[in-house]
Amino acid sequence: MTASPREPGAHEVFEVLVRDHAAHLMVFLRAIVHDKAAIDDIFQETMMVAWRRLPDFDRTRSFGAWVRGIGARVAMDQARKRRATATDPSVLEELERHSKAFDGDHSVAFPTRMRSLDDCMDKLPHDHAEVLRLTYAGELSLRLIATHLAITEEAVKKRVQRARALLGDCLQRKGALA
Repeated sequence: MTASPREPGAHEVFEVLVRDHAAHLMVFLRAIVHDKAAIDDIFQETMMVAWRRLPDFDRTRSFGAWVRGIGARVAMDQARKRRATATDPSVLEELERHSKAFDGDHSVAFPTRMRSLDDCMDKLPHDHAEVLRLTYAGELSLRLIATHLAITEEAVKKRVQRARALLGDCLQRKGALA
């Protein structure tokens, strides 16, 4: 007689859901939190709140949307405690609208989109890819980028604009944008 498979416990289900949604939650938090040093703390607090509130989770809703909502509230609370500027609620609404495209099979969708992004970045002309990396990964100001590249700030803005358009077109062709 074979043993019937046991139902996974709440801890196991939570672990899988967090693993599938953690990367996107971090991207979301990086977009809304102005204090980069606080992001990890906000992420951890979000996970603790989600764990405590797991029995309240409505399984007809997206786990990603639910945990992002918790993260947004935690970030706003932290900003109020630090008397920092909180993200405008309209920005949160727009981010959530775009984030819904990522809700689904995160174990496949997010890594696939990241590979598409890497591939599209590799296809950009060197000067376009460099300015995007300096802007987004390097988090440098336009002035510093202009100085580093020996071009004007206006040229940096135009290059970023063109690079983003090329990147968007490539991602659209790959089906990586919703």
